[in-house]
Amino acid sequence: MKAPSFARHAHPAVDVHPELPIAGPRRYPHWLNRDRVRLYAAGVLLAELLFIGIYVIRVALSHHGALEPLSQDFSPIWSAAWLAAHGHGADAWHFPALFAVQKLAVPTMTLADGTLPWLYPPTMLMLVLPLGWLPYTLALVLWLGITYALFAATIRATVQRDAAWLCALAFPGAFLTVIVGQTSLFTALLAGIGLLVLNRRPVCAGICFGLLTMKPQLAVLFPLALLCAGQWRALAAWAATIAGSAALATLAFGVGPWVSFAHVIGNVYAIVGTGHAKLARMPTVFALATMAGWPALVARGLQLLSAAAAVFAVVYAWRGACSYALRAATLVCACLLVSPYLYDYDLTWYGIVIAWYARYAWTHGWRRFDREWLMLMWPMPLAGLAVVPHLSFQFMPLVTLASLALLVSRIAQERHDVPSIPDARDDSTETGFAHPVRPHHRPAYGMRRAGRPTFGTDR
Repeated sequence: MKAPSFARHAHPAVDVHPELPIAGPRRYPHWLNRDRVRLYAAGVLLAELLFIGIYVIRVALSHHGALEPLSQDFSPIWSAAWLAAHGHGADAWHFPALFAVQKLAVPTMTLADGTLPWLYPPTMLMLVLPLGWLPYTLALVLWLGITYALFAATIRATVQRDAAWLCALAFPGAFLTVIVGQTSLFTALLAGIGLLVLNRRPVCAGICFGLLTMKPQLAVLFPLALLCAGQWRALAAWAATIAGSAALATLAFGVGPWVSFAHVIGNVYAIVGTGHAKLARMPTVFALATMAGWPALVARGLQLLSAAAAVFAVVYAWRGACSYALRAATLVCACLLVSPYLYDYDLTWYGIVIAWYARYAWTHGWRRFDREWLMLMWPMPLAGLAVVPHLSFQFMPLVTLASLALLVSRIAQERHDVPSIPDARDDSTETGFAHPVRPHHRPAYGMRRAGRPTFGTDR
């Protein structure tokens, strides 16, 4: 069969894999087009900025602490950094000393609404120590502003679309992190950068994943993924980062903080295990079962099954051949299903999942309801905070499980339909695997085993 003239004379630099429409026989434009995405994101961003501006004005005009300041969860971060900067880093894990400094930062803070302890390992104290040399307000603005901007830049670099800037800045998960004052933007930033540079700069990726152990409950699956992919340089950098940062923290603060940290974490998991934590804000299977009134043994068993499903998904994605974007999205999504200790602000990681899946779909084509699902995930971190307490039903882990199932099914479909086509438009997804890939039982229609088109040949 003779090739058409436009194909014979096309320039070799022309994109041979244009943006694909939604899967299926119809080729109508999708309702969630680029203009609507920008419009919705701009509207949400405007509403978020108005909320912050109005709330800050009300706090400034209120008397006797009638309104709580925003970002109060930043107070233990700054207080621990202040103690370390003034030579008392070991006291960060002793709540009376920490609370005394918190009162300097937020004078209206009381113990009536609960405590805000320092729950991070000594290695994290090394990272935030420079904040202790700054005034509280300046440190808060710099911490949230810089991590927010870098998070948005990471999303833009992942999706590789201009509209991603606006979507990242308006992302409700990032907004929730800002109004709470947590570290989730920083952890999502480390995970996002590490996944972006893994194939080209594996040592840098390993350092990012090693620093991510500041929140061990979110980092446990990264070495498993590196092991499955045969990324030995990244794995070595990960181990070296952990060992080096632990040695520096021990030299700076001594061995005592490690003992105090282990004791504090044991108490936290004991509180969570007895169901006395804020379960409405914990998007875990354990919280779902506990809020439903099921026995503690059943809740722990379901959490173990959730962790096992996450491990299986990571091994399945990173051992076999598939697009790197799907591997990255699967790993990030699976990390949110391992630990029973997780809060709604940690769902900022949804942004990384959405970004990698959008990148994949723009390259390989959208399936039916893909865009609707991503649009549903986008506001979920904030929707969970607003809806779960009124429903008394923790539905957020079901959203994460369903998202993981969608990713695994997409990987299975890719391996079944197109067993050996590389990402033609995505040269950053080239991952070498040390393990041989199992041949599939049949090639895709119109393709040989080598992945070359056979259109026009005799079959």
